[in-house]
Amino acid sequence: MMIFITLCLLMGDCSLFGDCASCSIVTLVDGVETGRTPGVPYCGDKLDEKRNEAPTVIGNRTTYWDCE
Repeated sequence: MMIFITLCLLMGDCSLFGDCASCSIVTLVDGVETGRTPGVPYCGDKLDEKRNEAPTVIGNRTTYWDCE
């Protein structure tokens, strides 16, 4: 068990110890989705940061994180 915890800390992926999801950056122009990045897995505090990040609005373009 100690080896697993050490590996978890070194690799930064502790998916067995917390909530995880795949997050994409979504771009809307005038409310219509125009782009989406491939999903990247995030867990724990990093996932919370993505879910709680406010959308960025520049003119008619909005960009936000979508985590599923």
